[in-house]
Amino acid sequence: MDVPSSPGSHLRVKSPHRHRRRHHSPSRTGSGSDLRQSRQVTVVTNSGKQEGDEFELPPRDYQNPLVQESDGNFFESFTALSWRQANKRLRATSEDGHDRHPPSEAQFAVKPKSQHLTKNEFELLYIEVLYTIKHKIGTTAGGHSPFIQDLYQYAQEAFGISPEDHAHLLARATEEKPPIVVVNITVIKAKDLEAKDADGFSDPYCMLGIWPGRLQDGDVFSDEDEQTKSKEKKGSITRKLSMPGSKKKRDKSARDVIPAKYIRSTNVVQNTLNPVWNERFRFDLEDVHSDRLHLDIWDHDDEFSVIEAAKKLNEVKGLSGLGRYFKQVAQSARTTKCSGSVDDFLGCVTIALDDIPSTGKERWISLEGRTARSNIQGEIKLKLSLATREDRGIPEDDNWTDVRQHEDLMSVFVQHEVRKMDDSPSKWRGDLPKAAMTILHQHAIQGDVTDAQQAMCKWIAYSRKHMEHHFDYRILLKLLGELDRLWTPDSFSREEEECLAESFKQFNQYCLSLLSKQREVFPTSCKQSISRLEAMMQCLANVYSIDVFRRVCPFEKELLPEVKVAIKKGTQEWYDRISHLRQASSKSGDHEEDIIQRLIELTNHLNADLVSASLTYNLLYEQIFKVNYCDTTYRQLEKWLSADVFKGLQEELGEEFNKDLRQTLSKVESRSEEASTRGSSLIMGTCLFELYLALQEFCNFRENLPNGDRRNVQIVRYYQWFRFVVANWIEVARQKSLQRIVKAVELDKVAEVSEGTKYSTSAVDVCCCFSQMTEFWKQLNWPDLLDAFPLVQKLAEDISKGAVMYADMIHQKLKDEGYYDEVGQFDVTEQLCITINNIEQVRRALKPLPEMLRFADIQRAVEASNGTGKGCKFNLSTIVKEADECMVRKIKTVVDRVADKMRPDIKKDVFHLNWAPESVPADDAIGDLLTYLDSNLLTMNKNLLKTNFDRILLSLWMEVLAEFKETILKEEPRQPILYKRMYDAIELLVDFFYANEKGLQMQKIQSEQYKELKELLSLHKLNTFPLIEVFFDEKLQQQKECTSKEYGILNVRMCYRQDSQSLLVEVLNAKDVIPLDANGLSDPFVLLQLCPEHVFPNVTIQKTNIVKKTLNPIFEETFEFDITPEQCRHAGGVLVMTVMDHDYVFQNDFAGEVYVSLSDLPGVEEEISGFDALSITSFPMMQPKHKENGALDVLAARSWDKDADEFVKKRKKVEEQAV
Repeated sequence: MDVPSSPGSHLRVKSPHRHRRRHHSPSRTGSGSDLRQSRQVTVVTNSGKQEGDEFELPPRDYQNPLVQESDGNFFESFTALSWRQANKRLRATSEDGHDRHPPSEAQFAVKPKSQHLTKNEFELLYIEVLYTIKHKIGTTAGGHSPFIQDLYQYAQEAFGISPEDHAHLLARATEEKPPIVVVNITVIKAKDLEAKDADGFSDPYCMLGIWPGRLQDGDVFSDEDEQTKSKEKKGSITRKLSMPGSKKKRDKSARDVIPAKYIRSTNVVQNTLNPVWNERFRFDLEDVHSDRLHLDIWDHDDEFSVIEAAKKLNEVKGLSGLGRYFKQVAQSARTTKCSGSVDDFLGCVTIALDDIPSTGKERWISLEGRTARSNIQGEIKLKLSLATREDRGIPEDDNWTDVRQHEDLMSVFVQHEVRKMDDSPSKWRGDLPKAAMTILHQHAIQGDVTDAQQAMCKWIAYSRKHMEHHFDYRILLKLLGELDRLWTPDSFSREEEECLAESFKQFNQYCLSLLSKQREVFPTSCKQSISRLEAMMQCLANVYSIDVFRRVCPFEKELLPEVKVAIKKGTQEWYDRISHLRQASSKSGDHEEDIIQRLIELTNHLNADLVSASLTYNLLYEQIFKVNYCDTTYRQLEKWLSADVFKGLQEELGEEFNKDLRQTLSKVESRSEEASTRGSSLIMGTCLFELYLALQEFCNFRENLPNGDRRNVQIVRYYQWFRFVVANWIEVARQKSLQRIVKAVELDKVAEVSEGTKYSTSAVDVCCCFSQMTEFWKQLNWPDLLDAFPLVQKLAEDISKGAVMYADMIHQKLKDEGYYDEVGQFDVTEQLCITINNIEQVRRALKPLPEMLRFADIQRAVEASNGTGKGCKFNLSTIVKEADECMVRKIKTVVDRVADKMRPDIKKDVFHLNWAPESVPADDAIGDLLTYLDSNLLTMNKNLLKTNFDRILLSLWMEVLAEFKETILKEEPRQPILYKRMYDAIELLVDFFYANEKGLQMQKIQSEQYKELKELLSLHKLNTFPLIEVFFDEKLQQQKECTSKEYGILNVRMCYRQDSQSLLVEVLNAKDVIPLDANGLSDPFVLLQLCPEHVFPNVTIQKTNIVKKTLNPIFEETFEFDITPEQCRHAGGVLVMTVMDHDYVFQNDFAGEVYVSLSDLPGVEEEISGFDALSITSFPMMQPKHKENGALDVLAARSWDKDADEFVKKRKKVEEQAV
């Protein structure tokens, strides 16, 4: 590794002979503050490099490009396949023509049958137009042209007639007999009529007729003499059917020519003041400008009244007969004296017909009386419109010829308007100019073409012209809605229904043919095309949904199967086309490469099509047709693609195509070994993986299928065709990764990845290499987890071995540069920091492997298959774990070397701390050690990763603890005050290494070694008596922890008496005392002593009687000790009961002892009564157990202390007597 030298890049460990400050320096306090500040600065510098638990790949900008180029960017080429695949799919989309302007519908739609008028038919139609214009009826309404000349001019332009032909044809039209003008009257309803019957209602009916303009105003329905003689009489109303306000005699010559057919009447509506009739009447007019409509409303009371008389008007012939009949009507309307029956007059209206608009009018009209004195109320609603009829000898309701002419005329006008749009008919909004609308309107009303028939003609004409010029589908959609709204079952004749049915069929076939070619006609990249597709689909769906279509086309197939057929047909044709194009475009000389490239391009085209389908087409089909377009399309494509890919790969891979995975791995390893023997390596291209990823993307589209159908997809096992390919890639990747690791170490150079942190390019290169290997495996996303197990196992082994190999190489490189040499100066260099940073960084690169390689998922799959997955989990996890532990050991070896080299100086500083004068406080006494640690951590703190710096800190912390312990145990014992200083010094070191949560974690600082040292110092800093008390506390703890009955049990009963301030102890018995005599028995007795002696100075030792030759002695003796409650509560206060074996010749033998805490005895804290009621306590007896470095050892070290020496001697004697 090339590490450039720079000032401060080396930090030497201080020599043991360096100059030291004297402990009595007057500036000691200030120095201590500086040290604390320095410690804070050191740790703050490192605090900016906190690493989380998750691995984060170093920036790839720090890779060495020469390392990548050494293997031709092998790993980079594979990890880039995913975005390259996406780009190829996008390119496939553009090559398929989606980025060009969509072609015309005419190129792909079926051609409808052309319908052209012959020359004679064309001229006759033009004459009809001229005739219609010439005999224009009604006043001009809004939206229509009032100028006849404008209408002639537009018709001439639309038909393309020359002025000469126009004049000739106009003359022919003028020669035609004028039509008869007809008025259509609909009596709709009336309201608020006067009540004439006793029940508060009336039985109204209407009587209406046309008053010719050539006659004078007068009463045409009654005798004038009767008018002058009639008077109002009680209970009756005199009625006359006359024009209101008229007093003149009728022109008798005019009466002779009144046609009887001008009179009509409605039905009677019983018991209402708001009758509804909705009855239609049709009257011929002599002169629309002067004729008037007259209508009377009567209340029906007589069986033979005005209405009955009016119904016989058609039987009247001649003027005299008509006069007699009107007189009969008038007489029947007058009061009948004998019967009292009357038809009461309710009102009348008279309407001029010369102001009726051509569009008709519908309005409420107030009723009038016969005279100004008449009291009339109510209104009537009428609908009036004008029409014509020609006397051609055919029924009036047969207007089939007019309907066909209306359709042809509309077609001519649409054609004319479309021609004006040049080459953009789709921009036409379907609106005809005012002149065209006026002509069509006049033709409709003159030919009595109903609104429904007009809507039918408009649909037929527009849909036919649309199939020639391609309008906006929204125009047709609007026409369909209008047709559906106006149609009723009796709207059309048989001929009209047949014509409409043919129009529907042609339009449906036209739309279905476009659906089969929608990829070409309506590409998804063009918003305008998709809008047209949506509108067309809505039109098609509307056609099938409206009632009139079901009426005129009862045997047509349902829409859904028709749409599916169109989808399947179009998909088949499209697949054949692009498959043929891919095959024709292959230009490489390598036949095998041509096969794979063709399959890649083919699959990419299919993927692009499926993306378009899922994002656009499918939404429209589901919304409009309730058809799953993706499902229908995908089922076809996957069958064809599966067959083509299977055939191509079988031809490409040969015998390797059908081997299972174990055989494949074995074969690949054999090939690799053979290649290594020859000194060569395996070669791997990316083409097959491009195909794999393309097929993977294609297979993912099966998620759009219904859940139950996804398993029936043939291509779902595509990955099995690539077993050999993937196994071969893993082996090649192993070789390439090892080569790259060697090259990375060879070309290593320093890279300061983040501020203050140092590592080299080799770590970045290796981490990126491993990341690319796992990333590519993740891209493969092997679907079968059982199948993936051996592949993942091999991949994990290769990466783990590569990581260990890198750690070995980088460590060996450091070793070769003299890091472990014992001779010469040891330096903490940047290179040292970089080495352990590199190993740590590569070690972290292993952490994502279980997640990236899906260890847990594979384990569950194996468990589900075999019933257990523990072996699988162990194998996969152990591979990574062993590599991780190996690398941690490497780092620890380097780190411990640093601590080893710093040990002598740490030892010397601890020694000076221990032997500093008593007057030197801990802050100053520890100063040299803190200064030394702080200065030597500067370089490591600056250059190391936080994890590695913590390792250094932990290693040094362990070294410091070890040196403190060694000093305490091996140095000459000192006074407790000096150990107190060492205790305080340890606390200062804790603060130093913890550094306000920025250094070592407190959990690591408070290790077992730290706790042991702190306990040892806490004993050494105590004076003798408190230390003796600690000894007895230790014994009490041993007693609590003792559960073994190996040495017997002592049963006692104890309490403290507050009234007498005495301790009562009843020694009951002992069981299973150990045999200490030759006869296998003992002569036990019990000694009772209160300890420590300095707490109970005047309390004598008491004992029980000796019980001969038994192991279960019964004593039943009570003892009393006079002591205060304060003595009982004193720390370490115990009652020691020692069981001894009495011996007459030799000294008594020790059988066991029991320690009882006095502060826990009943009665110490609160007064009790009834000693006999106290429960018996059983204590297991103990043998003296020496606690290493316990209170007794500390006391034994104080040879200069008489009290300590005396106490130790007594305890030693007890221990000597023990078994």
